[in-house]
Amino acid sequence: MATMIPPAPSSDTPGSERRVFEGLKNCADSGDWTILHSLGFSSTWTGGYGEIDFVVIIPRLGIVCVEVKGGQVTHKDGIWYTRRFNSNTSEALKRSPFRQAQEGMWKLRKALIQKFGQGSSESRCPIGWMAILPDVDCPPITPEFSRAEVIDQSDMARDFSKRISGSPSLLQLSGRNDLNAPDAATCKRILAFLRPNFDRVEMASSEMWDTERRIKSLTEEQYAVLDAIAENSSCLVKGPAGTGKTNIAIESARRLSLSGKRVVLACYNRHLGSWLRRCLDEQGLQGVVAGNIHSLLRDRIARSSLAGDLPQSGQIDSEELYDRHYFDLGALAIDELGERFDAVLIDETQDFEAARIADIARAWTGGISDAKTILFGDFTRQALYGRSTTSNEELRSAFSGPPIFNLSINCRNTKRIARHTDLICGFTGMKISDKQPEGDPVEIFYAANQADGIAKLSQIVTALKAAGIRAADVALLGPRRRENSVASRMNSVAGWKIRDISSADPEAVSYSTIHAFKGLESPVVIVVDAGTGNTDETDALLYVAMSRARVRLLLICPEETRAIFNKRMVDGLLAMVGTA
Repeated sequence: MATMIPPAPSSDTPGSERRVFEGLKNCADSGDWTILHSLGFSSTWTGGYGEIDFVVIIPRLGIVCVEVKGGQVTHKDGIWYTRRFNSNTSEALKRSPFRQAQEGMWKLRKALIQKFGQGSSESRCPIGWMAILPDVDCPPITPEFSRAEVIDQSDMARDFSKRISGSPSLLQLSGRNDLNAPDAATCKRILAFLRPNFDRVEMASSEMWDTERRIKSLTEEQYAVLDAIAENSSCLVKGPAGTGKTNIAIESARRLSLSGKRVVLACYNRHLGSWLRRCLDEQGLQGVVAGNIHSLLRDRIARSSLAGDLPQSGQIDSEELYDRHYFDLGALAIDELGERFDAVLIDETQDFEAARIADIARAWTGGISDAKTILFGDFTRQALYGRSTTSNEELRSAFSGPPIFNLSINCRNTKRIARHTDLICGFTGMKISDKQPEGDPVEIFYAANQADGIAKLSQIVTALKAAGIRAADVALLGPRRRENSVASRMNSVAGWKIRDISSADPEAVSYSTIHAFKGLESPVVIVVDAGTGNTDETDALLYVAMSRARVRLLLICPEETRAIFNKRMVDGLLAMVGTA
C-alpha cells in the first residue's frame, strides 16, 4: 500500500478525485511509493501559479504527475468542457487535461532544478505524466495523447499500478544519459522539499510582540489629560514612571503644531532629547523644535553675541556650568535672537531647578499673549540629581501656580514589572489597568563576583536569543559607566555585540548608564550591578532602571543585596495584603 500525503483527502475533495485517491493508495506493488495529493506551486518557483492533482514518487523509476478530470468530459470546436454530476452547467477548460498534466510535469522539473541545482540527482530524476478520467471512457485518440497515457473508468475497475509506472513519457526518459532513476535517499530529499514535515513552535518573541501591541495604546486617563491641557494656558502633569507623560508631551506637540502653533519640546536627558527629535521629525511636523535643554541652549548661545561668555567644559565645576551658565546665558541669547514659541513643553521637569527652567520658558514665550507652558514630571523616585526640583510648591511658585493634573495608570509595563518595581522600590501610588497584559515574571539573579556576574549575563542573553528576541530590543542598564560595570572589557555576550547607547546598531545590545537612559524605554531590560541601599539616590536609580522595561525585566544583583531584596519583597507583599 502506498504512503499517501496527506493520509486522507480533505472534506471538500470531489467524489471522483476521492476514488482516484483510494485507487492509488491500494495499488498493488506500491509499498515504497509516496503519493502527494493536491500539490500547489507558487509563481516564485515556476513563473505562474499551478497545482498537480497527484504526484507519484516511485523509487528506482521516477515521478509521475497525474491530472484528474471527473464527471462528464466534452470537446467541442477545439474547447474542452467538464460537467459534474447533478449539475446542468459545463465548465470550459483553458487547456486539455493532457496539457494540464504536462504543464504540471514541467513546473515540477523547474522547481527541482531551482532548488537543488542543474546537475543534482534530484533535478536529473525522470518525470512523466498521466491523465485520469475516472467517470468516462477514454476520448478518441488524437496526436495530443495516446491510449496508454489515459486511465479511464474501465481501468479504474481494476488495479492500475502498472499503468502508472508504465507511463509512456516516463519510460521514454529511462534511457537518457543525463537522467538517473532516483534511489531511496533522492526520493526522500525530493519529498522533504515538496511536502516537508515540520513543527514551528511559537517563539517567546511572538508573545512579546503581542504584549507590546496591547501596551501601546492611550488610556482614558491620558485622553482626559490631553483635553485638560488644551483648555489651560499652563499646567503641570504629574505621574510615576510608565504613566505616559512623554507620550502625552509628544501628542500635545503634534496637536499644537497641526493647529499652526510653534512648539518647543525640551527635556533634561541627552538621549531622550535625541529620541524626541527623531520621533517628531518622522511625523513631518512643521514648527516643532525638540531636544535636550542643554543642546538647545548651547545652539542659541553659539548664535548670539554671548558665545564667548560660555565657559568650556572642564574650566569650571560642571554643576555650575550646566545649572547656571547655560540657563543664564541661554535666556539672554533667546531674547537677543528674538526666538519665540507659542507653546513650551518641558519633560522631566523634576530634574531642573524651578527658577532656571521658568526663566527659559518665559524667554521663549515673552510677548505672546496666548502662550502655553506645559510641564511634565515624576516627583516620586525619578529625581536623580541633587539639583532636582523636589518641592511641588517651589515649582508652582516659579510658574505662578499652574493647575496640576495627575496620571496614575501605568501604560508602559506589564503588570508583573509594575508590581515588582513597587515592591522593591516602594509604592508610588501608581495603578495598574486591568487591560495591561500580565507578562513574564521578573527574574532576579545574584552574583558572588564579577566573573559570576558575567556568567549570569551570558546565561540570560543565551536564553533571550533562543526565545527569538532581537539584540536591538535589549538594553543593558547599570549605575556606573560601562568600563566600571560587570560588562567592562566585554565587546560581546553570547554572540551579541555590546555597544554604548550613543553608538548602538541594530545587531547589538545597547549599554547605558541608568542616568543616561532616563525617559527612554526598551522591550527587554537587563539591569546589571543592581543594588539597593538606604540612600534615596540608590533607590531612585533602581526605580528608574526597572521602570524602563516594557515586557521583560531581568536583574543581576550583588550577592550581598539578596537579604535586602528579600526583605523588601516580603514587606511589600505584607503591605499589599494589609491594604487589600
